[in-house]
Amino acid sequence: MSTGLLETRFASSTQLVRRQLLPVPGEVLVHLGDQVQADDVLAEAHCDGQLHAIDLAAELGLSVRALERHLLVSAGDEVTAGTPLATARWPRLRRRSALAPCDGTVQAIVAGQLLFRQRPEPHRLHAYIPGRVLEVHPQRGVSIGTVAALVRGIWGSGERRLGPLAVMTGAANETLTWDKVGMRYRGALLVGGILDDPRVLARAGQFRLNGILVGSIAASLRPLCQQIGMPIVVTEGMGHIPMASPVFELLLSLHGRQAILAGGGGDAQSGPELIVPLGGEPAPASHALVLAHPLTVGALVRLTRSPYLGMVGRVILLPDTPQETAIGTRAMGAQVRMADGRQVFVPYVNMELLG
Repeated sequence: MSTGLLETRFASSTQLVRRQLLPVPGEVLVHLGDQVQADDVLAEAHCDGQLHAIDLAAELGLSVRALERHLLVSAGDEVTAGTPLATARWPRLRRRSALAPCDGTVQAIVAGQLLFRQRPEPHRLHAYIPGRVLEVHPQRGVSIGTVAALVRGIWGSGERRLGPLAVMTGAANETLTWDKVGMRYRGALLVGGILDDPRVLARAGQFRLNGILVGSIAASLRPLCQQIGMPIVVTEGMGHIPMASPVFELLLSLHGRQAILAGGGGDAQSGPELIVPLGGEPAPASHALVLAHPLTVGALVRLTRSPYLGMVGRVILLPDTPQETAIGTRAMGAQVRMADGRQVFVPYVNMELLG
């Protein structure tokens, strides 16, 4: 018996397809069937620059009527950063000028304000993952497929970086300590069980690591994680929660492989995640876009809410009707046998499928 679809939390070998699309129409630079790397440029477009409103009258201390005599530019003029837009000289004071904040074009001058459009810059669309181009969307982008191991995080910060995976702890419940972070891991993505020491983050920045993946972190470290720039991904949550054993064992088996870690910023499409390309030929896009799998009896699941947060169990029964939960409500869910032999009912919304 099977029921609704649950998102795959991790898989040791899964088909990933990412649609990479430009924000506006542009030029696609690759072709159907091309092999691409994560940093390859797939397409580019020229987006309109940001519109700035500069209050020239207030900046120069002039009335709106008087400003016109002091203007040095007019609508349609193209200027470079630092070009004087208007200037005024006051008795016993030095000449004051209002300068262009960046390269761009004067759009209009209205009621003492100058509307200035920043010069368009090319928007380059990167592949994000290595793989093969499965679909081409004319003037907008492509779909890329790859065979990879995937781990999705509960929380993350920072943008995408690449590097070799380095598992630094011997067990899923072991703390990542500062003395394990050194110059030899420059450019690497470190993996640990628990992170509770700010010195780890300080040394990671000092030695230019490319990211950290852990099961849990101390809540007090969240602001520091968001400041250091590199991606930090947490698989379980805040506190002192071991990484789920199947996830840790998967990462241990992938030690040393090149990987992509994204904290959820920038071009990450699925929030915090780790992707480890495994090679192999991706399936056609029409087959590969279905990434969810049905939950069945015997499936391994991770529980995501207290009192079972972070625990792993196996589905033994899928009731057809809503069941009573631990807090007295009724919900659709599954009976799960825990590692210690206990059998508990868990609502579907409180579990994630492991592989």
